[in-house]
Amino acid sequence: MVGRETRFDDTCEIVGVDKHVSVVGEILQFREHDIIIAMINRSARVTLRWNERANIYVGALGGVEFQSAGPKAKVLPRRR
Repeated sequence: MVGRETRFDDTCEIVGVDKHVSVVGEILQFREHDIIIAMINRSARVTLRWNERANIYVGALGGVEFQSAGPKAKVLPRRR
């Protein structure tokens, strides 16, 4: 029996809530349904925490609120 393994992309789309501007963030740390720490434009580090009610990651930096659905997941067969 072959198991399955979930892998996540190392980037995710991050949206500024006020102006609906979307950027790609490089993920530094990720725990599913917990936290995303990402770099935006290699200059700003933003921390997003999981919001269970909205099923989305939410955070703020410099008075701007950000949200993200998180990185895309890929389910692969587990290799031996």
